[in-house]
Amino acid sequence: MKILRALFSPKPTASVPAPARASVPSSVERYYAGDLQLVCGTQSVELLRQHADHPSGYVREAVLRRCVELPSPELLPTVAERLNDWVPQVQRAARTALMTLLPFVPASQLLAAMPVILRLHSPGRADYAAWLDAFEQSLIQTIAISDICTAAHGPAIKVARAAVYLLDKYGLLETSALITLILERSDDIVLAVRAVNLCACLAPELQEQFYRLAARSHFGAVRTMASRCLLAMAGHPHDEFAITALLDAQSSVRSVAMSYLHERQFDARAHYRHRLLHEHQTVRRTRVCLAALASLRNPADVELVRSFQSSLYPGVRTAARAAWFKLAEADKDEIALAALHDPAAGAGKFALQLVRKHQAYIPFATIRASLEAGGNATRLLPLVAHKRWNWLECVALLGMQRGVEEAHLLGLGEAVGMWLNSAAWYERPGKEQALFLLSAPVVAFFEHLLLRHPQRLASLLRQLEQGAAGDLKPSIYPAAS
Repeated sequence: MKILRALFSPKPTASVPAPARASVPSSVERYYAGDLQLVCGTQSVELLRQHADHPSGYVREAVLRRCVELPSPELLPTVAERLNDWVPQVQRAARTALMTLLPFVPASQLLAAMPVILRLHSPGRADYAAWLDAFEQSLIQTIAISDICTAAHGPAIKVARAAVYLLDKYGLLETSALITLILERSDDIVLAVRAVNLCACLAPELQEQFYRLAARSHFGAVRTMASRCLLAMAGHPHDEFAITALLDAQSSVRSVAMSYLHERQFDARAHYRHRLLHEHQTVRRTRVCLAALASLRNPADVELVRSFQSSLYPGVRTAARAAWFKLAEADKDEIALAALHDPAAGAGKFALQLVRKHQAYIPFATIRASLEAGGNATRLLPLVAHKRWNWLECVALLGMQRGVEEAHLLGLGEAVGMWLNSAAWYERPGKEQALFLLSAPVVAFFEHLLLRHPQRLASLLRQLEQGAAGDLKPSIYPAAS
């Protein structure tokens, strides 16, 4: 009888097979009956998206099974996100749904989802290697190579990486064409590094051409890799390339070139000196030559780099002082003082770096005189921030010269509050300094500055009086608010 029923029973229609419904325990089915019924009968893509991250794995699995029954391209991102679900049954349902959707989804949407899918190559909750290989094989049979190349050129960097991955892994383009495709874009260092690595797969007669192409990359690290590989090639000498690379903005490229030329008895130091002394160069190249000359650490070059402090270009002046400091660190005080008197913004930052990081010394009298002469307060105040009372004296001087309104614009009210909250109360002001800070004009300025913070004002006056009396002790007062 079973044989007769099997032979003569009606056969199902040949279409997309209806997936078996997940086996749901009765208790769970009762609890999520509404959600399961809604998902299994819906035609709404938006509703399926909303339930795709449902707390119940049974509901998520039901969503994916419904995605198979409604092979809509809009559901692809929803399915892809569930490939690494924490429930194995949901993972399997997602893989089945993705393979079912594959013929129905446009190439652009498939490639847009590839970054999420390729994340499965990373260590995850399961080993997806075999399934990924099968999926990728199906994918490249479904979409045209031209569509993959278009994605590799597109603005979405992660999609471009996925497209290049497919082109490379399955040999869909010649290696030389793939390298050219990658290097035509200059917005992704990951792809650019891949292009340099691919150059090693080329025939020897093509490697030099493509290493030179990669050496023109926007990324310094890529230029370094390409230069190192090119200069390591046996055969034709590359002296001309290496000499040109001596002027690269990336120090690691210059280092590779110097190492290559040193083995051929080329004097890089003489080359840089000649360019600085006898050739008219752009600002960028002048800065490169100064930095490169300083990297050779020859003290005899100090006078040459110092002479560029008189340049009309702020960038050159700062580069000259940086080179001077690298060649003679003992001159840091003189360098910091020279930078202080340079009106360029970069010079002020360099002076502050020398003071904070390298403990360069600039006399307080010099800073005070610059402030009195109308110097830039935001540039000068940080130079004395490590000396509490000197900083407060500069704040008072600034307030009396420029008024309370500008002091508020500079944020000095809050800065004084932070000064009061500091724990470094062991330092005492000098006698003259204390008298200046307690003078009537200064006290009047602080009264206006701290008008809304009477506790801060009282704490400040208390500290000044203790400092003037010479009995300053660590603060025992609560922090001013």
